[in-house]
Amino acid sequence: MVSSNRDGIPNEASCPVELELLALLLRSDERTRQALILKLDGRVRAALAFFCYNRAHLRSLAFRIAVLCEIKDLRVLGGMKGDLMLEQARSAAPGDGDGPTRHKGVTLARSARG
Repeated sequence: MVSSNRDGIPNEASCPVELELLALLLRSDERTRQALILKLDGRVRAALAFFCYNRAHLRSLAFRIAVLCEIKDLRVLGGMKGDLMLEQARSAAPGDGDGPTRHKGVTLARSARG
Protein backbone atom coordinates (compact mmCIF):
# COMPACT_ATOMS: atom_id res chain seq x y z
CA MET A 1 0.00 0.00 0.00
CA VAL A 2 3.02 2.28 -0.34
CA SER A 3 2.79 4.84 -3.11
CA SER A 4 5.75 5.52 -5.35
CA ASN A 5 7.38 8.85 -6.03
CA ARG A 6 5.81 9.41 -9.46
CA ASP A 7 7.01 12.96 -10.09
CA GLY A 8 10.72 12.13 -10.05
CA ILE A 9 11.70 14.88 -7.63
CA PRO A 10 15.01 13.84 -6.04
CA ASN A 11 15.11 13.56 -2.25
CA GLU A 12 11.36 14.11 -1.98
CA ALA A 13 9.86 11.61 0.45
CA SER A 14 6.95 9.69 -0.94
CA CYS A 15 3.76 9.32 1.04
CA PRO A 16 3.66 5.99 2.90
CA VAL A 17 -0.03 5.51 2.00
CA GLU A 18 -2.03 5.97 -1.18
CA LEU A 19 -2.80 9.61 -1.85
CA GLU A 20 -6.51 8.79 -1.94
CA LEU A 21 -6.30 7.62 1.68
CA LEU A 22 -4.42 10.75 2.69
CA ALA A 23 -7.11 12.88 1.04
CA LEU A 24 -9.81 10.89 2.83
CA LEU A 25 -8.05 11.44 6.17
CA LEU A 26 -8.02 15.17 5.52
CA ARG A 27 -11.73 15.31 4.60
CA SER A 28 -13.13 12.94 7.23
CA ASP A 29 -14.69 13.73 10.56
CA GLU A 30 -12.65 12.86 13.66
CA ARG A 31 -14.34 9.53 14.33
CA THR A 32 -13.90 8.25 10.76
CA ARG A 33 -10.34 9.58 10.63
CA GLN A 34 -9.41 7.72 13.82
CA ALA A 35 -10.93 4.46 12.53
CA LEU A 36 -8.98 4.75 9.27
CA ILE A 37 -5.73 5.50 11.08
CA LEU A 38 -6.16 2.54 13.43
CA LYS A 39 -6.57 0.18 10.46
CA LEU A 40 -3.03 0.96 9.33
CA ASP A 41 -0.08 -1.20 10.33
CA GLY A 42 1.84 0.38 13.23
CA ARG A 43 4.97 1.16 11.22
CA VAL A 44 2.97 2.62 8.34
CA ARG A 45 1.02 4.73 10.83
CA ALA A 46 4.26 6.07 12.34
CA ALA A 47 5.72 6.73 8.87
CA LEU A 48 2.57 8.66 7.94
CA ALA A 49 2.84 10.71 11.13
CA PHE A 50 6.42 11.72 10.22
CA PHE A 51 5.45 12.38 6.60
CA CYS A 52 2.68 14.74 7.71
CA TYR A 53 4.81 16.34 10.45
CA ASN A 54 7.40 17.40 7.88
CA ARG A 55 4.74 19.37 5.99
CA ALA A 56 3.49 22.41 7.86
CA HIS A 57 0.01 22.26 6.33
CA LEU A 58 -0.39 18.66 7.55
CA ARG A 59 1.03 19.14 11.05
CA SER A 60 -2.32 18.89 12.86
CA LEU A 61 -3.01 15.59 11.06
CA ALA A 62 0.46 14.40 12.09
CA PHE A 63 -0.40 15.03 15.73
CA ARG A 64 -3.71 13.18 15.40
CA ILE A 65 -1.87 10.21 13.91
CA ALA A 66 1.03 10.31 16.38
CA VAL A 67 -1.22 9.98 19.44
CA LEU A 68 -2.53 6.73 17.93
CA CYS A 69 0.99 5.33 17.39
CA GLU A 70 3.00 3.05 19.62
CA ILE A 71 6.08 4.82 20.97
CA LYS A 72 8.26 1.94 19.79
CA ASP A 73 7.17 2.47 16.18
CA LEU A 74 7.87 6.19 16.39
CA ARG A 75 11.29 5.51 17.92
CA VAL A 76 12.23 2.93 15.28
CA LEU A 77 11.54 5.43 12.51
CA GLY A 78 12.65 8.66 14.14
CA GLY A 79 14.66 7.93 17.25
CA MET A 80 14.34 10.76 19.75
CA LYS A 81 12.30 12.73 17.19
CA GLY A 82 9.56 10.17 17.75
CA ASP A 83 9.49 11.00 21.46
CA LEU A 84 9.41 14.71 20.67
CA MET A 85 6.58 14.40 18.16
CA LEU A 86 4.50 12.30 20.54
CA GLU A 87 5.07 14.82 23.34
CA GLN A 88 4.01 17.68 21.06
CA ALA A 89 0.98 15.73 19.87
CA ARG A 90 -0.16 15.01 23.41
CA SER A 91 0.19 18.65 24.43
CA ALA A 92 -1.56 19.96 21.29
CA ALA A 93 -5.04 21.30 21.87
CA PRO A 94 -7.68 19.22 20.10
CA GLY A 95 -8.57 20.84 16.81
CA ASP A 96 -5.62 23.22 16.90
CA GLY A 97 -4.51 23.55 13.31
CA ASP A 98 -0.90 24.51 13.90
CA GLY A 99 0.31 22.36 16.75
CA PRO A 100 0.78 22.78 20.45
CA THR A 101 1.80 26.42 20.61
CA ARG A 102 0.30 29.13 18.49
CA HIS A 103 1.35 32.67 19.24
CA LYS A 104 -0.56 35.70 18.10
CA GLY A 105 1.40 37.52 15.43
CA VAL A 106 2.83 40.97 15.88
CA THR A 107 0.89 43.74 14.17
CA LEU A 108 1.51 47.38 13.54
CA ALA A 109 -2.19 48.22 13.43
CA ARG A 110 -3.39 50.87 15.84
CA SER A 111 -5.82 50.08 18.58
CA ALA A 112 -9.46 51.18 18.32
CA ARG A 113 -8.69 54.21 20.53
CA GLY A 114 -6.03 55.52 18.18
